[in-house]
Amino acid sequence: MPSKIMVVLANSAKSNGRCLAGKELFDNGTQWGIGGWIRPVFTKEGGEMPTYSMSRALGHDPKLLEVIEIPFVEAAPLSCQPENWLVETSLKAGSWKSHGMIEWNDIGHFIDKRVEFWHDTSSGRRRVSVGFPERMKAPASLYLIKPDKINSVAVWTERNTYPGAAKPTKRKRELSIMYQGTVHEFAIEDPKFSDKHYPQFPGVDQPTKVVTLPKPDETLLCVSLTGPWYGYHYKIAAGIFEPPPVKAKDQ
Repeated sequence: MPSKIMVVLANSAKSNGRCLAGKELFDNGTQWGIGGWIRPVFTKEGGEMPTYSMSRALGHDPKLLEVIEIPFVEAAPLSCQPENWLVETSLKAGSWKSHGMIEWNDIGHFIDKRVEFWHDTSSGRRRVSVGFPERMKAPASLYLIKPDKINSVAVWTERNTYPGAAKPTKRKRELSIMYQGTVHEFAIEDPKFSDKHYPQFPGVDQPTKVVTLPKPDETLLCVSLTGPWYGYHYKIAAGIFEPPPVKAKDQ
């Protein structure tokens, strides 16, 4: 079975697991060479990674910018998610290996430039229609980008008015950016970002929490498209990379 090394650029929350993704790395002896995107999946249909099993295989929850080695069975691309690779599902303890961390100063090497982004004017800012990725010149469901501007980060709870909804309320996490001259909106699914900025989620009758990022002009985003859901693919902020705080100089 093929084994691949990747740098983790997303470990986003899903309903029953995580969506893990990153870029392939090649050991050139003195530095890493950078390849294409990889999204490890648990089934050929694109099944999310079970959190417990993934942590057991690695020994801990994968960290953003961690370099990990994963055994795969085969490539398992979908037309809307061509980056998918099927993992070895036994996920034995220690079957995944960590190769350390990528430093913040090196993250710029992984930014996707001159990308063909998800501009679907018929579907609004938050989504694209089913079939859109397949119509792209280079179909893609993952990018690491530097936004032209981060407009806002907002978190709130609203009543769920959908008929037959399983829960009476729903939590909303929305990030708005300007990119390539167009406004895009993403649901935030980065659990570490959530823990840092809104560990206490506002209740349904509480005001919207507006998150102020310390350095929005230097913040990078790993963005992705969900699988099809009632005719659309939704835009997700799967990994949010904020520059580390400047360390005080020794006195």
